[in-house]
Amino acid sequence: MFKSFLSGSGGNAALLWSESGGLLVDFGPGSQRDSRAVIAEARKLCGELLGAVITHAHGDHINRNSLKALAEAGLKAYCHPLTAEQIEARCGRGCAGVVTPFDGALALGDFTVTQAEVPHAPGYHTCALDVTWGRGLARRRAAVFTDFHAFSEMHVAFAAGADLLLLEANHDPELRRLNPHPGSEYHLSNPLAADFLRRVCEADGPPQAVVLAHLSADCNRPDLPEREVRSYFRKKRKPLKFRLHTAPRDAAGEVLEIN
Repeated sequence: MFKSFLSGSGGNAALLWSESGGLLVDFGPGSQRDSRAVIAEARKLCGELLGAVITHAHGDHINRNSLKALAEAGLKAYCHPLTAEQIEARCGRGCAGVVTPFDGALALGDFTVTQAEVPHAPGYHTCALDVTWGRGLARRRAAVFTDFHAFSEMHVAFAAGADLLLLEANHDPELRRLNPHPGSEYHLSNPLAADFLRRVCEADGPPQAVVLAHLSADCNRPDLPEREVRSYFRKKRKPLKFRLHTAPRDAAGEVLEIN
């Protein structure tokens, strides 16, 4: 099961859960109150929370307020060792008891998480995530690509075969031209998101569900990413064999079941 709580430059937080509990994917609400509210809602959905996995150290993905809320809840924030250093540099050494670095595979409950570096903003080590959960034939995979601006065949292979793909579709090129926004060059455009998705489908079949995420407030509109994906697949004469959703920027999305 999957639910997005926030998705954009104002904050990012999502939840994956199974019978063994739940795993937060990024955790960057802007205030302690909002962070506590997300934790409370997540626990209603999944019962036991196992921790949070963080893609990179930008404040909309992890920050002092959200770290304090995790600490109060007795939860850890797991991330790449370089990301852990960057979080500590931004948030202070007081976060050292919460931030827990991992390299290789992380096991939490029946979840296993691995990472692959993606190109994002200079000075920020950023990872895509591969998250598997469940057991035996019921085992499922999610691929998380939330902040990046380019991809290689390695990234396509990392996402291929996932049941759920959380994919950044940050901006429309024309709206970005009309409304220049610093930092947009470090995020994936709607057309590139559509191309990445097509390549993933060709590599190992379509996912069950795709969630387009991290939309820019100034350089995108809620309807444009899905429209771009559908138009691109029509032009390529490729059927859309997956459920397509867009994560709201400042509100919770629907619960998605991954069978």
